[in-house]
Amino acid sequence: MCLCSDCVKRATRHRARILRQQASRPPLPTPSSSASHSSCNNRTVVNHRFWLAILTKVRYASMIYLREFSGRCPPMLLGRLYQCVSLILFVSLSAHSAPLRVPVPPLAAKEAPVVEYREGQVLVKLRPQLVQAAQNTLSPNSRASALAVAVQPVLDSIPALAGAKVERSIERIGWAVVRLPKDVPVSRAVELLKKRPEVLVAEPVYLVRILLPEPNDPKFREYDDGKISGIPHLYPILWDMHIIQAYEGWTIYPNRYYTASNKPRNAIRLAVIDSGVDPNHPDFKNTGGSSTDSAYGGQIDWSLGCSIFGGVYDPDFTDELGHGTHVAGIAAAAVNNGEGVVGVAYNAQIVPVKIVDATGAGEDTDLVEAIIYCADNGIPVINMSLGTTSYPQILADAVNYAYYKGCILIAAANESGQGGGNIGNIYPAAHSKVLAVSPTGILDDFPSDLYAGTGDYIGVSAPGGSLLWVEDDDGVLWPEAFTIYSTAPSYPVPLSDAFGEQFYMYGYQIGTSMATPHVSGLAALYAEYKGITVNTPGGNLQVWRAIQRGADNAQGRADGGWVPSYGFGRINVRNTLLEQNARNATVGCLSGQVYFNGTPVQGAQIEARAMVGTTRKVTTAQNYGLWRIPNLPPGYYRVKATAFGYSKEYEWVEVVAGADTPGVDFWLGPVDMQPDITPPETPQVWDDGAVQSSLTTLHARWWSRDLETGIFRYEVAIGTTPGGTDVMNWTSVGIRSEATFNVSLAHGKTYYVAVRAVNGAGLTSAVGVSDGIQVMIPIDPPAQRPGGGGRRPIRTR
Repeated sequence: MCLCSDCVKRATRHRARILRQQASRPPLPTPSSSASHSSCNNRTVVNHRFWLAILTKVRYASMIYLREFSGRCPPMLLGRLYQCVSLILFVSLSAHSAPLRVPVPPLAAKEAPVVEYREGQVLVKLRPQLVQAAQNTLSPNSRASALAVAVQPVLDSIPALAGAKVERSIERIGWAVVRLPKDVPVSRAVELLKKRPEVLVAEPVYLVRILLPEPNDPKFREYDDGKISGIPHLYPILWDMHIIQAYEGWTIYPNRYYTASNKPRNAIRLAVIDSGVDPNHPDFKNTGGSSTDSAYGGQIDWSLGCSIFGGVYDPDFTDELGHGTHVAGIAAAAVNNGEGVVGVAYNAQIVPVKIVDATGAGEDTDLVEAIIYCADNGIPVINMSLGTTSYPQILADAVNYAYYKGCILIAAANESGQGGGNIGNIYPAAHSKVLAVSPTGILDDFPSDLYAGTGDYIGVSAPGGSLLWVEDDDGVLWPEAFTIYSTAPSYPVPLSDAFGEQFYMYGYQIGTSMATPHVSGLAALYAEYKGITVNTPGGNLQVWRAIQRGADNAQGRADGGWVPSYGFGRINVRNTLLEQNARNATVGCLSGQVYFNGTPVQGAQIEARAMVGTTRKVTTAQNYGLWRIPNLPPGYYRVKATAFGYSKEYEWVEVVAGADTPGVDFWLGPVDMQPDITPPETPQVWDDGAVQSSLTTLHARWWSRDLETGIFRYEVAIGTTPGGTDVMNWTSVGIRSEATFNVSLAHGKTYYVAVRAVNGAGLTSAVGVSDGIQVMIPIDPPAQRPGGGGRRPIRTR
């Protein structure tokens, strides 16, 4: 049977006859309690203590009530009623949702073959007559490629491919590898080249891979019965992994399964800030291993794992609640180890940072300590399936610190047992430098009626579970829950599973907490695949955008744009690793925060104006200065904030199709009132090697960071001495981190690019300088006549 995402959804719709949002259906049970991410005070991160106590009492009362009718009610129906009561109470009290499956296995569908190719490159083969003609123009001693000489004019004659260059040639069979300009899709380039009469063949650079068998984890292909409806074999237990195409992504990277002996000891780290992790769970051990410790081939980094309570660090990260173990399994359980489930990023090692106790409560100060701990230890990916509806500025400062140190922070969106929708922000998810995750169901349905919150801060969505109606063989409609199955502690814990049963070894949970580690796992998978670390300039933004651009169009927008429920769509592992604009998106977003004298301020006006064209959009900063301008055409923008008579304007802010440009933060007010007194780090500057041939352009890249107020702009100068300005005086380039400058250069001279950075508080860094690039124009030797000797000497008298 086929368990690809399309077949799972198609079979579920057909076989289970799911009825969604129809007027004829009976009403869903109405939740009647409060949010799982509740906040009793400004120090509460997650508080399940109160709700767990109520759930225990109500479950006991419901058992007594149902027992009174046991003589008059069939046992099977009695059991279903109890499960319904337990599920509804669980959903209402902890904002979790439900599972799904079909009465017979879905029919295998013939899938279209997966076409994978390298972005940014195409292959071109010209008609041989043109290559021969180019060869005739070259001197016998020329080292130039006739193929490249023939292909380049063809590229230059196509306006849409302006800037395309021949990267290398395979001379013996007449093929040229062409590097495309940025943002020119391969499919478009191939289409344009095929229309040229000079071109014999144009095609992508296809990827070749070894074949990866499906993992042997027992639950990967197993189906479960409906927990409420009792319909047999209703849904794939790991429907979430099939929907996001995890296996299809693994065939791209790592394209292998690990054992304890060959799991890299330097694997990328993924922090799970939560209630801890079961340190001995068998699904965190790789095949052949006896320990979960990554030092011995396991999935958990025991050397960095810890707990933080009251600012006190302890190496014991044992999960006393159960929540963190479930989250960690979704993110990075071992794969192909013959044990229960799979984790999205089985390539990674988990760093458990425990800040939530057995009651489900934690403090924002410990969360702040945990974020800083992860940033200082160079952990690239931070998962936070928790939050508070209060806005702590201390948490915002910690988020800024970690983001500017190169981390990508991913957090759960808000949820409520009273139903979702626009229920307000939750932090850290709503901070401008955190990728917020909302939940989806097995049909890519958005469970807002049940628990899922919406908002301007949502970045992307992932499977979290939902409640749908199914029809059994007798025509009876049942509310059926489709939840997320993952690891649970191998010892008793207070947390029950989504159906009120003991949460032991493995179990079901539902909510934004479960959606988030799917995204964090994908971030770790992509980052390691691309070699991105915390020291990669702009690496965390690259990961963020790749995830959003690769997401499926669950939101159903024709332009592939953003909505406040799904964000930019439901994640897709395969598409992300292939760096695809999966929805063919034509719009992107800007977002950020406005401060005045160091304090977040509501009501500031934000204006975005395209640097080319007439596009202009205006918005107003909302609570705590947070703002978003959605669905702008891609390109460069000037972005200006105004409040209390002060204004600042960013230049060269890039909007990317299908993704966010987050963290466009403004620090308004007098310089001496800003919370930052430290200038940015000295920029690192790179030119294009030791030698170049161009006399008219010079390209360079640079990077700096400021851990408090970020980079507001860069200024660049070019000279014939390090730090000199004799070729180009200091020029603002906005927040761009690379550019090509039109300058007049001379053969034989060496040129240096100097860069300085200005932060949000107006402070300027020291000057960083490139190591220099020399201009050398290649000159072919003069052609000689047959017989040698070159030109004859002139006879003189």
